[in-house]
Amino acid sequence: MAIWRRSLRFVLVLFVAGLGAAVLLGLRERAAPAGAVVVERTDPDAVIQSRKSRIVQADSSGDNFIVAANHQLTYPDGRVRMLDGVEVTIDAQDDREGFVLQGAEASVTGDKQEVLLAGDVTFVSGDGLEARSESATYTRADQIVRMPSAASFARAGMRAAAQQAVYDRTRDLLRLWGDAEILLTEDEATTGISSASAEIAQTDGRMTFDGGVDIDTGRLRMAAVRAEADVTGETSALDALRIEGGAQVQGLDRGPGRLRSMTASEIQVDYGDSGQRMDQATLAGDARLVLFGTGGARGTEISARSMDVGFTAAAGGVNELTGREDVVLEAPAEGSRPGQRISADALRASGRPGGGLENARFDGSVEYRENGGDVRADASARIGRAARLDATFGDDLSALEGATFRGGVTFEGGEARGLGDEAHYVVADDAIELASVGPDGRVPRVVDRRGSVQARTIRLVFDGPRIEARGDVESVLSRTASAGASVEVRHPGLLDGDQPVLVIAKELAYDGRTQTATYGGGVRLWQGETEFRGDTLVLEESVGNLRIDGAVRTRFPITQLDDDTGLPKTSVSGGRGRSMRYEDDAHRVIYTADAGFDGPRGDLTADEIQLHLHADDSTLDRVTAAGDVVLVTPGRRVSGETLVYVDSDGRYEMTGRPVTMIEEVDGECRETTGRTLTFFLAAEDASVDGRAEARTETASGKCPELMRR
Repeated sequence: MAIWRRSLRFVLVLFVAGLGAAVLLGLRERAAPAGAVVVERTDPDAVIQSRKSRIVQADSSGDNFIVAANHQLTYPDGRVRMLDGVEVTIDAQDDREGFVLQGAEASVTGDKQEVLLAGDVTFVSGDGLEARSESATYTRADQIVRMPSAASFARAGMRAAAQQAVYDRTRDLLRLWGDAEILLTEDEATTGISSASAEIAQTDGRMTFDGGVDIDTGRLRMAAVRAEADVTGETSALDALRIEGGAQVQGLDRGPGRLRSMTASEIQVDYGDSGQRMDQATLAGDARLVLFGTGGARGTEISARSMDVGFTAAAGGVNELTGREDVVLEAPAEGSRPGQRISADALRASGRPGGGLENARFDGSVEYRENGGDVRADASARIGRAARLDATFGDDLSALEGATFRGGVTFEGGEARGLGDEAHYVVADDAIELASVGPDGRVPRVVDRRGSVQARTIRLVFDGPRIEARGDVESVLSRTASAGASVEVRHPGLLDGDQPVLVIAKELAYDGRTQTATYGGGVRLWQGETEFRGDTLVLEESVGNLRIDGAVRTRFPITQLDDDTGLPKTSVSGGRGRSMRYEDDAHRVIYTADAGFDGPRGDLTADEIQLHLHADDSTLDRVTAAGDVVLVTPGRRVSGETLVYVDSDGRYEMTGRPVTMIEEVDGECRETTGRTLTFFLAAEDASVDGRAEARTETASGKCPELMRR
């Protein structure tokens, strides 16, 4: 059995060998057919090589995937390599755009789910987005085109570029990474945006940028950590722009009042219908707005916790502004104009249509301050506080021109401070006008180095200062200036320097340059037992003089020697006349025109009466009188042309043509006449014309009532 099997094997081997030899000889002898095509193997690893190839792949959703090229190589793992004129077509669907990718070559995975293109890759979507890159990958599973190398894009109104990019077909979203650059164009306006990365969602009309964003609109430059832009419809015209993270906007139009810069944690800019200019901006978190000043210098600054800004049609013009929380407006000093600073809880400013900001209202804990300027050395002392401030500005918010403070107003300037319900500040006049509101309003009041004054209305001019008060004027005066005051205030020596002086009148005019206070209309000045009344009263506070005119009445203490004890005694004496003057350096009181003086020694009338005091301004030295002099003392009446009374010895000297003395002695009336008369109150005799004479009785009996006090 084994021998048979070995024989069979041998026969089979001989048969196969013979058959192989016959085939070989047949092949060598066959001629090649005419016109046969010889295909050169491009890649030895490829199992199939073909020309004019086309790969079509579709799924149940109808998403067609077509890859076409002039050459195709197929590999054992099913992978396909396409060469020469590669074109990848993705058909459009109801909810998404189709697109075409082209390149020098492509590689399609074996499952036909991903295609990789290389070499001058171009991309064109159905909605007009075009792109160029050196390589790209499209994955059917997520329908995303990835461009791992530098890529550029174009669409109507937009150009973009980045080091890497991704196009998400499902969301119509373009993502850019690495030095992303976007240029938006609308008519003649262009907006350039650069950032580390960006997303462009055309269907949603939204663009986002992240990582050091810089924006240039030609009129504005912006910078932030992140940004988001809304575009209008199918165009690239900006509808809104939000920047956040150290957001900054810089204006390039350097005209006075134009936008110089805006900064905040976050800024949203809304654009007008044209999409070319800012219509409004909202600043949130440490908001600050800076305007240009004269010659392109830094101008007015406004800061707040948050802010809304409205812009004019002109580039960078501002005509509406709202600030909330911790509001501060600062206008810089310029030439003779001082710097101005206003803080408040809230601000609302507006201007005429097409013009800059002119009017502003500040609310809540308002404080106004001035500083700097070439003219006012004490300008930093201008401080106003109130619940509300209505302000008028000039030159597009560059300087405060007028302001009305309302509610619990205090206003300080130099050494003067005004208080009231309302205060109107006239910047050009360097003055405030104080007033009360309603019958129960706070009475306006000014406090300065002199003391205080209150009235229905008060105008305070800080240069001086000068004060004009009208209606129920009440003043409280201090004798000397407070510590640190620049000018000493001297009040008349007739007044006690340790006690306040009170003055009431209908009006007051005070000029600090001359240190003169003029009160008018039923004036009364008093201090303890001292009192001065008249139609007008003038205090010359630089020298301590006092003048009263019109129906003068005075009362003040005078110290004289007592007739009985010979010791000094103080009593209140009264004076009158149509005018009264006190001269502080001379220690002299002068009454003129129907003058009268009532003292413990008698009543004196004359055309003019002068009281000469010692240096203490309270002790009488002497009295002089002239013109129709009449002296009435207990039991005596003396008349003449002049009188001199010396208090140290109680001596009277009178002259006249003649001097007449009528006195009542023991119920009888006696009369003495002469050209001169010298007498003493404590003595019975008198000297007439230089000769001592005994008094002679008259035959009239009782003396007339005229001589009685």
